[in-house]
Amino acid sequence: MTDDRSLDAPRRRDALRSAFRVTVAVCAGFYTCRYGLQRPVMSVYALFGVIALGVLSRMTGPGRARSAGVVKALPVALTLTAVGTLLAVHTVTAVLGMVVVGFTFTFSAVAGPRVAGASSGLQLCYILACFPPYAPQQMGDRLAGLALGMGLLAAAERWLLPEKPTRGYRTRLALACATAAQLAARLAADGRTGDGADDRAVEAIAEDLSPARLPQGERPAAPSRTSRAYAQAGASARSLLHQLRALTRTRRDCPDALAAALLEAVADTCRHTADALGDAAPPRAGAVHEAIVRFQTARRRAVRERPEHDPRFRAAVLAAAESARNVELAARVALLGRGIGRVEPRSLFWYADAPTWRLWARRVRAHLTPRSVLFQNAVRVALGLGVARLVAGLLDLSHGFWVLLAVLTLVRTSVVQTRQAVARALLGTLAGALCAAALLTVLGPDSMVYAALLAPVMVATFTLGPLVGIAWAQAMFTVLVSIVFAQLAPATWQLDEIRLLDVLIGSTVGLLCGLLAWPRGARRELLNAMARLLRECATLVTSVTAAILTGPGRGAPVDGEPASHALVLAQTAYAQYLCEPGSLEQDGDATDWHVALMVGQHALAGSYWIPLYDRPDRVALTEREAHEARRQAGTLSRALTATAASAADGGGPSYDFAEPLPPAGPPAADVPELADLEQWLEVLRNDVHLLREPARRPHGAGPS
Repeated sequence: MTDDRSLDAPRRRDALRSAFRVTVAVCAGFYTCRYGLQRPVMSVYALFGVIALGVLSRMTGPGRARSAGVVKALPVALTLTAVGTLLAVHTVTAVLGMVVVGFTFTFSAVAGPRVAGASSGLQLCYILACFPPYAPQQMGDRLAGLALGMGLLAAAERWLLPEKPTRGYRTRLALACATAAQLAARLAADGRTGDGADDRAVEAIAEDLSPARLPQGERPAAPSRTSRAYAQAGASARSLLHQLRALTRTRRDCPDALAAALLEAVADTCRHTADALGDAAPPRAGAVHEAIVRFQTARRRAVRERPEHDPRFRAAVLAAAESARNVELAARVALLGRGIGRVEPRSLFWYADAPTWRLWARRVRAHLTPRSVLFQNAVRVALGLGVARLVAGLLDLSHGFWVLLAVLTLVRTSVVQTRQAVARALLGTLAGALCAAALLTVLGPDSMVYAALLAPVMVATFTLGPLVGIAWAQAMFTVLVSIVFAQLAPATWQLDEIRLLDVLIGSTVGLLCGLLAWPRGARRELLNAMARLLRECATLVTSVTAAILTGPGRGAPVDGEPASHALVLAQTAYAQYLCEPGSLEQDGDATDWHVALMVGQHALAGSYWIPLYDRPDRVALTEREAHEARRQAGTLSRALTATAASAADGGGPSYDFAEPLPPAGPPAADVPELADLEQWLEVLRNDVHLLREPARRPHGAGPS
């Protein structure tokens, strides 16, 4: 219990700091416009400008980054407000504009979490301005109030209650590279990593590179070259640390000078990469690539001279060296940009010298499909907001703004989750309406009393809302709205009745849209995406095996583009699935789908580096060895295909294959390339075994 409280303490502090910054910005702008300048319209836009970017948006990162995000969003917010003001001339134009704005800004999640974080707040800027009365003469006050509020918010985020600096992704990556350098150096000296505590520390450093461990706005998920490079470097660094840890557990009967030389090159490359990421040295190419070439040449010559060396250990060392090379190259791309020029293999580092527009076009094209959950969310939100705006216009609702705000804040990715959110929101709104009605009745029309209550109620609203759930948030926000509008015009308890009705209408629209547009949310798309990914991995297994056994030497990597695209969609669907509260428990899903993503990553990695290794024109295999390799690959491919079929049918992986997965064959002592292939198949075989087991989740785990 104590541990849980200690873990929640930073969250409470962050919520209180954020609420305090928002309150200061709101009060400074609202009081200045309402009581100083006597401009009610300007005061409303100053207030909602702060709420849009400070509450509805997810501006993450340090204060400087959040402040910069608000400043960058200001021109967009002003444009949306101006467009909304002009399109309010007619319900039809306002609805069409709402559909375009809703789809565009929800789909902007393809640009990464920093851009997506501001989408809801920017949509609010259009929503507020597109409602009657049609008043283009208020354009100046609206834009001035919005600019004032967002400017005050940017200043508050930058200078008010600054947090301690946190470790960014680049710092975490530098630590992982330094740790990998130490492990590789110890292995080269035939040492060990240390006791269990050291082993756990390495595991923690590797897991720190997982995007799930990072704040949403700091994840390297944007289409930019730098973001792609950091994401690739982080994934390769995690693999490298796991590979080096596994090597320390391998028993060796005699020292292996050939493997030690390659491990020394790995240590040197990781050390220089860590220094470059820490700004201690300029980025430079390490020696690991040349060491790989020398290792490949010497391994074939030495295999008959020293047959006592384990070929699988050498294959594992070679795989670790390739991971180190990927880390080094990706880090150089991140630090140097297009200045690094063309990078091989092209199938893995295609983005290194690609123009920026192509990087963005590739990302957008990948998600312009009904199979993308980002596309589904954009359609669902645009449909809901468009219908809500149409209903509010046709019914001539006096505060129709609240209808659209309810759709924007309550619609979830599945009809079940939307229904639960709506139920809590309506309960909270009803409770808040009763409290606000009593407050308005008791206090009467004295606006100065409400002015005094604004700050403390706002701090409580924006502190409790993120901490205790949507019911409390809606209740407190209803009271807050009543206090604000009571300062703009005489208000009675009917104001809260109107808000409750508007929230009910908006909730109904949201439920209907959720029922009609992909009602099962991300789970259905998760199963489709995982099935496609596993099918593509099955194809890669047979293609890579055929390339190794029959292809020419120094060949190009097997085409992994279909599998790479499938992995992107699967990762997005899985991320969305995890964002649905309670999805794991309610769906009864006992499958650890993260393992399926591991299958995709390992399959793609092998398809890149195994065929690229220097080797003779044809691998010299006996018929028995070739037959055994094909049998292993064929059985694994069929297992992946069967798992994909089971997932596509709506269930987890099949646990009763007619053909069991065979164990690994004997070491290929005379054919190093076959040892490389067997090492890769063994990794995928272990992944499939994990995927066929029910997920093991810690007690009490899951969304809160």
